[in-house]
Amino acid sequence: MDINKNLIMVKNKNGEFEDKTQKIKWINDYKDTWKRKVTYTNDKSYTYNYDNVKWFKDPTEIDSKSNVVFHKGEPRNGALKILDFNEYIKLFFKNDYTEVYKKRYIRIEKSSLDSAKSKNCFKYLKQLSSLIKIEEASFLEKQYEKIDFISPNSVLSKYLHGENPKERKKYDSFIYPFGFNISQKEGTEKALNSEISIIEGPPGTGKTQTILNIISNAIINNKTVGVVSNNNSATSNVIEKLDKYGVGFIAAFLGNTENKERFIDSQDGSYPSMEGWFLNFSDEKELKNKLLQVEKDLNQMLNRKNELAKLREELDGIDVEKEHYLSSTEKSNILPYRSFYRKTPDRILTLWNNIQYHIENKGDFTILDKVKYLIKFGIYSFKFYDNPSEEVVLLLQNLYYAMKIEEGEKRITEISKSLERYKFEDKMKEYTDLSMKLFKSSLYKRKGNNSVRNKFSKNDLWKNFGEVVREYPVILSTTHSLRNSIGENYLFDYVIIDESSQVDIVSGALALSCGKNVVIVGDEKQLPNVVPEELKMKTNEVFNSYDLDGAYNYSEKSLLTSIKTLYPEVPYTLLKEHYRCNPKIIGFCNEKFYNGKLIPLTENNIDNPLMVYKTVEGNHARGKFNQRELDVIFDEVIPKENLQNLNESIGIISPYRLQANEVKKYIGDLDIEADTVHKFQGREKDNIIISTVSNEMNDFVDDPNLINVAVSRAVNRLILVVSGNKEFIETNSNIGDLIRYISYNNVECIKESKVNSVFDYLYKSYNDKRLELLKNTNKSMYDSENLMVNLLEGILEDEKYLSIGYDMHYPLRNLIKDTSLLNDREKSYVGNINTHVDFILFNKLDKAPVLVIEVDGFKYHDENETQLERDKIKNSVLEKYDIPYLRLKTNGSDEENKVRKVLNGILKLEENIK
Repeated sequence: MDINKNLIMVKNKNGEFEDKTQKIKWINDYKDTWKRKVTYTNDKSYTYNYDNVKWFKDPTEIDSKSNVVFHKGEPRNGALKILDFNEYIKLFFKNDYTEVYKKRYIRIEKSSLDSAKSKNCFKYLKQLSSLIKIEEASFLEKQYEKIDFISPNSVLSKYLHGENPKERKKYDSFIYPFGFNISQKEGTEKALNSEISIIEGPPGTGKTQTILNIISNAIINNKTVGVVSNNNSATSNVIEKLDKYGVGFIAAFLGNTENKERFIDSQDGSYPSMEGWFLNFSDEKELKNKLLQVEKDLNQMLNRKNELAKLREELDGIDVEKEHYLSSTEKSNILPYRSFYRKTPDRILTLWNNIQYHIENKGDFTILDKVKYLIKFGIYSFKFYDNPSEEVVLLLQNLYYAMKIEEGEKRITEISKSLERYKFEDKMKEYTDLSMKLFKSSLYKRKGNNSVRNKFSKNDLWKNFGEVVREYPVILSTTHSLRNSIGENYLFDYVIIDESSQVDIVSGALALSCGKNVVIVGDEKQLPNVVPEELKMKTNEVFNSYDLDGAYNYSEKSLLTSIKTLYPEVPYTLLKEHYRCNPKIIGFCNEKFYNGKLIPLTENNIDNPLMVYKTVEGNHARGKFNQRELDVIFDEVIPKENLQNLNESIGIISPYRLQANEVKKYIGDLDIEADTVHKFQGREKDNIIISTVSNEMNDFVDDPNLINVAVSRAVNRLILVVSGNKEFIETNSNIGDLIRYISYNNVECIKESKVNSVFDYLYKSYNDKRLELLKNTNKSMYDSENLMVNLLEGILEDEKYLSIGYDMHYPLRNLIKDTSLLNDREKSYVGNINTHVDFILFNKLDKAPVLVIEVDGFKYHDENETQLERDKIKNSVLEKYDIPYLRLKTNGSDEENKVRKVLNGILKLEENIK
């Protein structure tokens, strides 16, 4: 019989059908007796019942080059020919070996490379792989050469085609055996219910804890997980934590040859003791119900913990601002007003707004006005209105600060007591213990009755990977080695890619080819994938030769930013709760890089967590080494701050390897670790000293990612050692912002300046209330101001302006501290309580004014001589104090680009404005 045209299945003694095609010469059918006579190639004939011999003819051939057959989910790789005989699928391999499977157990996948768009993108990545060297020469290129099939169910298939991932919800119950907070919970649930999800974990926010929770939920649902990173240290952290909780036996650390051999040699053919792990059905059900109740209460308390942290951060900010305010303004000499109503921050803001409006528009208070205020605000001390307007406003501002602090402290006490009563730490431990019991019970049931564990050889890793992953459902590897560690065409249910900001798209694509779902974990604001200049030129040349989306540009995108660009709508979680640094330390990173979204759950329990030591001005650096900074560190910083006697860990960080090596020579017997910023990523020390080395600002030293990582290594203290050259302090740079932030927060050494810092909290609160009142009383003014507010907020959402804030209707008298530069007319103008700037943009790090924006009404200004004269005076004042300003017309056009252009010039940002 021609095996390419026929398939003859004969029932054997066990009642199962076997493929006998190759051994059969011919078949005679006797339909009258419902029998079949089968003559074999050895000339022997046997008669069978008709139903015991199945004869299929004229099959459909399926292209074996672009299709892979899966039998019960396992890929049957290496087929040279695939024939579809309707009820059966027959596979032909080399050496005349064949396999036949019932079609109902078969899934046939067509390669995504059949699509021209996907093929083009893959060809681009393959071409790039020949340019990139990892570990051994051409490692990536060899892997890409082997790929001739990409599963349509893999994430890589979607990535190559730019196809949007599907929305689906698979799970609605979860466990958190490793603990959780609000953000981690959100990230875990999105990850398990999404084909592609992103979790960004700023420093100290518990990325590893989130990864462990994703793993445990996947495993309890009988799923498999690949965990990868660009280096072994990040994945080692995961397996160490699994080992710590006694569940590390579910994971195999593969990847390079050394790791594979270590895994093979470490197998002992047994399971760890699982005594007490088993839960019967009723116990499990009871435990799940208890878990749900505890989780419900915990969620509420976690929200309270976050509220508590935000309140503490807010009050700390108000305290600092108040100190600056008190040092910059005259003290009010009048007594507080007496009122029938209790004074609250909200009532004070409303009163301040009403009085300010009255002063600007009506002048003196009449008896009728006082009666109205008696009814509205309960003020029965009418002599209060005889005080100078400036004194009244000063009083209300001081009252607002005091009442806001009092209100905040009261709420902090309330929340703290409720958390104490609830016994938060005990409840969280109870919850994690219950979750771990459920997790361990599922692992016990997974093992079944087996006491002996399968041991695998190196060949099993690719020949019998399905068996390997049943024993070890979590596989850890480096990003570029995962595909090389598993069976051909195997897909994990989930692939978790950690440190994805350091993963390039060529290595990352290999990991994407191994999973049905992917969780991209990383932080765009930490150290990126570094592309050398020569490689950048070569890869750009390749990219420009293809018609591809910018998301695939190798030199500009890490895997994280590539996915974010390609899929802006995928489920995204920012881990907000921060557990490492003193709030003052992480406060810089929060304002500078994370737009204030982080919630520091640590407490400020030391006096000076932030310090700057400036070397004397001069050229002390010799290339990438600075002797003067070393002298300052070891002769001044360490002894003066008594660091050697604190029994705390100390790290000295430099952007340059040479400086770090020189520091090591000085350490001697001191328990200090010195290294580069890159080597410190993912680690922490109680005290961090940053040596910037350079005398002059440069892009490497001032790199925002580098500074973010360096600062956020410090737990208790951050000490910056920097050149005393003015360029470091005065330039609009990241290091300059850090110096200014430290200076602003060390209120005991408030610097002498002719210009005040902006009292942002005070005037943000005032203007929020002002807009609320305007909305109900003066709709046209509200709409006019709101247009500008919306414009500014849209501009300041831009990544490069994250450290810029704004206030509106800001008094000029609060901006100018020292009026010695002004003439009498200007002094009078500035001192007038009604004189304000429309909008003031400021640096969030030290509240220093950056730009004043004036919105001039067309008719009101151009046809009003008095107003034009006032504008000239205001311009003159701003110019004398080097405060840049921009005037916009209410009937003007292209306002956004005008603002951007001026801001870019001030901040020395390069951008083409159309």
